[in-house]
Order: sequence, then structure tokens, then C-alpha cells
Amino acid sequence: MKKVVVCTGNLSIGGQEKMTVEFLNVLNPEKYDIKLLIEEDKLEENHYEKDIPKYVNYEFLTEKKFMRKLLKQKKSGNLFSKLLYSINLKRKKQIAIKKIKEKIIDADLIVDYNLGLLRYMHLLKMDIPVIGWCHLGDGERQRKKQKELNMAKYAAIVTINDKMKKGFEKNYKSKGVKIHKIENFMDFALIREKAEVEIEEEYKDKKYVVTVGALTERKNHIELIKGYKRYIEKTDSNLDLFIIGDGPEREKIENLIQEYNLNDRVFLLGKKENPYPYIKNAELFVLPSLAEGFVLVLIEAIALGKMIVARRNSGTEEVLKNGERGILIDDFENQFTEYLLKELPNKEVWEQIAYEKAKDFSKEKFIKQIENLFSEYLI
Repeated sequence: MKKVVVCTGNLSIGGQEKMTVEFLNVLNPEKYDIKLLIEEDKLEENHYEKDIPKYVNYEFLTEKKFMRKLLKQKKSGNLFSKLLYSINLKRKKQIAIKKIKEKIIDADLIVDYNLGLLRYMHLLKMDIPVIGWCHLGDGERQRKKQKELNMAKYAAIVTINDKMKKGFEKNYKSKGVKIHKIENFMDFALIREKAEVEIEEEYKDKKYVVTVGALTERKNHIELIKGYKRYIEKTDSNLDLFIIGDGPEREKIENLIQEYNLNDRVFLLGKKENPYPYIKNAELFVLPSLAEGFVLVLIEAIALGKMIVARRNSGTEEVLKNGERGILIDDFENQFTEYLLKELPNKEVWEQIAYEKAKDFSKEKFIKQIENLFSEYLI
């Protein structure tokens, strides 16, 4: 049986982290002996740890005690603590390199599922083929010289959309790196099962638009709220706005909600390990992100038969097939009202399209692609 080592960053809430578990679930334990190496122990935020398949041996590369100390130093405003944090970050890297070297000695294949090994490839000095999996960007060249050199050490890079694949082919195919494309996929039966859970009592009777994503600048919630404000002012709509996620932009978003007097219309629900009931019960799903790789949450919305409005970028274009599976707009602030007025009456048509297109992302379609990929590089 071939030994496959999968490396990833962490198992906290996030699209890439969720895909790590989806990926592990399609690997056949009768064909592969699978080991998962997780660089960061996120402690109470290891949300997907419980979903790791039983046949996968896994371990964190950093001890809980060390991670707690690191987290405490990061949060501290003390200058000495900040200095210790900087020192311990370097130590964490050294620990990771040492542990990875120990754990991959007998591997037949390594899958770098978050391109985290890009920082370490020159230090690992191994003859084992490594497949890198890229989830974000357009295949651009690396800005740091060492990372650029390390890219050539991968046997192959897997991309998740066409634009990304073309970028990697342009920049790295000549360096001997093979470029493949395998789209993201989901277990739809599990999504629909989880969607049957009841949402919180206070939100049960509301009609709402929902989005899911970290509260970061890239996710572009500010533009969404501005567009939503124009929509309810122009239409007198009773649709509220639910935002699921958390992050560094929360205070800025809260201030905007306060400024616009939308406290009783826009609800920040925080992180939800199971956002599916909120998506299922929404009138429509929106995604204002400025950039995406291959958007898992759009696939989840499609699986739940939702009408979708998303900001145009390479990731949303790929998933929504340039508007065949959902509505693409260029500017939420100025176009949200226009498109909803035009398309909301066609809501049932868009929902039927979503149900029909869901099969395009079912996991069965991709199992053979992954096995063929592995067979090409397994020695």
C-alpha cells in the first residue's frame, strides 16, 4: 500500500480547511496509507478536527502548550511579549521543519494541500515527489526569491480554476513543474442533512439575504452593506441582511451599520460551524468578494438550491460558469438594486437552475481525477 502524506496549515473555520477534510474523505484507505500533518494546533478553533476520517492518522506539528503561549504573546500589548512572539514564530517554523523531516521519511508521495511547504522546500532536501495544491490567486510568480526557487521543486501543482491554471502554466511549466486542474467538490448529502437543523429562534420568522465569509477587506462586506442600504431605501424591501463570519474588519463594519442606522436590519452572526440552515432558509445568497480561487460557499449555496448574486472575479466566474449558474455583477454598491429588481421575480427559475447544476460539483466526479493524479506520481 502506498504511503501518502498530506500537509496543511490548520483546521479552523475556512474554505480551504473545509476542503482538506473533503479531500481526505475521497481518498481510498484500501489504496493509500494516509497521514495528515497539521502545522498549527488552533486549540479550541480546530473546528474540522472531528471530521477527519477515522482511517487517517493525523498529528499537529506544534504542541498545545507552545501554541497557547504563542497566542497569549500575540494578543499582549507588552513590547517584551511582542519580541518573544517574534522569536517563537521562528521557533515554530524550526519545529515544523524538524517534524516534517521525521514524518515523511517513508512516504511515497506528499500532498502540500495549502502550499505551506513552499517556505521550507529548500530545507527539506528530499527525493519524494510533492504535489502542491493551490486554492487562491491566478498563478502569479512568487515575490520572494526563495519561494520562487522553491516552486520549481514541486513535481506538480494542482489548480482549482482555469485562470489559475493558465497563470501557473505561463510562469512555471518551463521549470519542469506539471500543472493540473481539479475543481473543488462537496458531499451534498451531508450538506443537505446539516441544513435541516433549526436556526436560532430570534431569526426564524425573518426574510433575509445571507452571505458567508471572514470579515476581511478581501471579502468586501463594506460594499455589500452600502449596496444593501440603497436597495432597501429604493424598494422598501423587508429583506434583512445576515452576515456569517468574523475577522479584523468587524469593528469597521459595525461602525458602518451604526452610521447607516441599520442595527435592526443587518445582523453580524459571527462564525457558524454549520451555516447551512441559514443558507437554506435565506431568500437568496450573496457573495461580494473582490477575489476568490474556487468558492466553496457558492457550491454549498448551489447544493441548497439558492438564487445567487456574486461579485465577478475569476473564482465566482468559474463556479457560476459566467452567469449560467448564478448572477454575476461588477459592483455591489451601485448594481445590487438594479439586478435584484430585475432578477428577484425570477427567483424560482434561478433556484431550479441551482438544483440542476449541483451535480457538476458532486464528489463522485472527482474521485477518479485524484486517483489518476496520484498514480502519475507514485513511484
